Amino acid sequence: MTTTITPPTTTLLTDAQRRAVAPLVYGGTNESIGAQIHLSAEGVASHLRTTRKALGRRGCTRPVLVHALLTAHEVRPPACQRPCPDFAERELRLLQALAEHSRNEDIGRAIDVPGSDVRAEIDALVAKACADNAVHLVGLGHAWGILGESAPSGASSQPALAASSPGAP
Repeated sequence: MTTTITPPTTTLLTDAQRRAVAPLVYGGTNESIGAQIHLSAEGVASHLRTTRKALGRRGCTRPVLVHALLTAHEVRPPACQRPCPDFAERELRLLQALAEHSRNEDIGRAIDVPGSDVRAEIDALVAKACADNAVHLVGLGHAWGILGESAPSGASSQPALAASSPGAP
């Protein structure tokens, strides 16, 4: 008889941290997340700080944090039934830069625009994707399979179908 040994799953976050940061993929504020999970906004902020530290992303923006959480498989992508918009290559580069860089200057450098124009570029992409905000957009990028380790390089063809998230807000 052969025994199969399953390696333990390693996670960087506690259950309480994961519960507090999981709704972030939908772009929620500390207040809305706190109301959802019955925690104060300050409690949510504390969990976000410790999560950033655990992921080695101190001081990063929320989109970068969401990308790190999803890439590390600490939380699930947001549930999404709508198809991925037909993003141009430049828009895909912007989405990738938003997920990887916290400073507008760095995002602008990645897409060849001045840092002062980055906010308008992000806002246009958020609108095209029908996302609630830039944080939600990064979550959707993972749900559509165009961000993260499963994303093909130059991902512009048909994205993977979105995975549903049990207990999604």
